Amino acid sequence: MRRPRNKIARPVLLFLLAAAALVPGCRDRQPSAPAAAPPGAPDKPDTVLTTDSERSGEAIYRRENCARCHTLFDRPPAGGGLDLPRGAVVEDTGSRVGPDLGLEGHRRSDDWHYAHLYAPDAIVRGSRMPASRHLFRPQGGLPVPTGEAADLVAYLQALGRSRRDIWAEWRRREPDIPAPPDVDEELLRRGIELYGRKCAACHGEAGDGRGANSGLFVFPPRDFTAAQFRFKSTPLGRPPADADLFRIITLGTGIGSAMPAFYDLDGRDRWALVLAIKQFSPSLRGRVLEAAPRARRRLADGAEGSGPEGREPEGRRLWDGLGCASCHGQAGAGLSREEARASWVDGAGVQVPRSGNLTHACALRAGASAEAIERSILGGVGAAMPSYADGLADERSRRALIGYVVSLSEPPTSPRTPGRR
Repeated sequence: MRRPRNKIARPVLLFLLAAAALVPGCRDRQPSAPAAAPPGAPDKPDTVLTTDSERSGEAIYRRENCARCHTLFDRPPAGGGLDLPRGAVVEDTGSRVGPDLGLEGHRRSDDWHYAHLYAPDAIVRGSRMPASRHLFRPQGGLPVPTGEAADLVAYLQALGRSRRDIWAEWRRREPDIPAPPDVDEELLRRGIELYGRKCAACHGEAGDGRGANSGLFVFPPRDFTAAQFRFKSTPLGRPPADADLFRIITLGTGIGSAMPAFYDLDGRDRWALVLAIKQFSPSLRGRVLEAAPRARRRLADGAEGSGPEGREPEGRRLWDGLGCASCHGQAGAGLSREEARASWVDGAGVQVPRSGNLTHACALRAGASAEAIERSILGGVGAAMPSYADGLADERSRRALIGYVVSLSEPPTSPRTPGRR
């Protein structure tokens, strides 16, 4: 028997079409008024635009009608402490589909923002944000941001950090690493699921660093099959500790490169991701998760850059004597391969485009805590930066150099974004 026709189908369809016609995109609409500050907000503004590029970016933000979907309510807690905003949640219904951007400044890198503007759904799976490809031009088969894209990202990087740069404060803290859960099939399945949603678009379904978005970034995504990791606590040639993978998943790489932080996932989910990532490499593969090593006496203790050991003259003397400026520049702001006349590659043979910028906590890709800097100085950073443990004769000199590098990124609140004038 033929199923009777649904008589309300056509009216519902017409209603849905009419509703869709009323949903505005990000272009060709009248700009929305900026969101009002919530009651009780401090008098001092959380965002101060200091450059022509940032002011131009604000105008582009309004022209593109970004405020239609994004508010600017989030702000640093007035009484101190850190209360980081949650990650983006894609809602199935409702007209406000974008996350609040009040604390977006220095949360993620310029590279991440460019990729997100060009292909939002590829970066945040399920995102309904329309692509802004009119802000890019083709060059060598890849999209290159125009001046307008650069200005818009400069504005986003200025948001919410004139009073406090909470991302700099956060990155100067060593993240907590909880004990791993028991490993079972459920944990592995959860890790594989999360990898597909959070990681595969950049690192590839096979974990080989060849995801759909991999060509959009200055620093290419890590190839997990080679197990050549740069930010770790183990010596060159040794695989990373499980805690090293948990730490970089938690922190991301700040504004130094495109990997975002996944601090908003609970600890079990982050450990599930560690387990899934290990399966891509024959040298790491297995069904075991090891807890972080027991805390030892750290050289970083007392090397926060505030005492005589952490500053001039000893720390600077070691910086000069070990040739740190030849790669990082006299001020520690980092150099390109061309500027340094270097041929840096990582352990997998992938070119490293520039050295780390040490002048801002958010730019240090491995984190900006004294412990993170200690790991980099004494253990090296992949094949591009050697260990300097042998070049530092005693504990005092090691603390002095660690403290000096920490001091390069003080204060944690900066009126500018590193690398941008």
